[in-house]
Amino acid sequence: MLGKDERGWSMYIDQQRSWFLHNNIHSNRTEGGIDVGSTVGVLLDLDRHQLSYFVNEEPQGSVAFTDLCGVFYPAVSLNRNVTVTLHSALDPPSSCADSGEESDDMPIPAELNQDPIADAVATLTSAIAATL
Repeated sequence: MLGKDERGWSMYIDQQRSWFLHNNIHSNRTEGGIDVGSTVGVLLDLDRHQLSYFVNEEPQGSVAFTDLCGVFYPAVSLNRNVTVTLHSALDPPSSCADSGEESDDMPIPAELNQDPIADAVATLTSAIAATL
């Protein structure tokens, strides 16, 4: 299961609720889930070292994970009777508009900033059509 160890970060979501999972710790349980045709967005902000999730372009809880650095690989874990279509490199939801504020984050080391996989994963949005 994604998020069960220290190298995985995930959001569990069903028809009624969602929560975040990292290192086998559940956090930020949020009421409200997905329906057939819902769009689930995953935003990896490498400038701010944050991972956020969206459902139908609305934030799903607060920023899910912070202080992220390294190389990231997208993954999707599905339950039975579910189909998924992945769309990558889409614009972030309108609720993510840059506030124009300066970031207090430390600069990303050059060796991490040159990774083409991490750059390609900057925005990954997955459209989930659940056949419930």
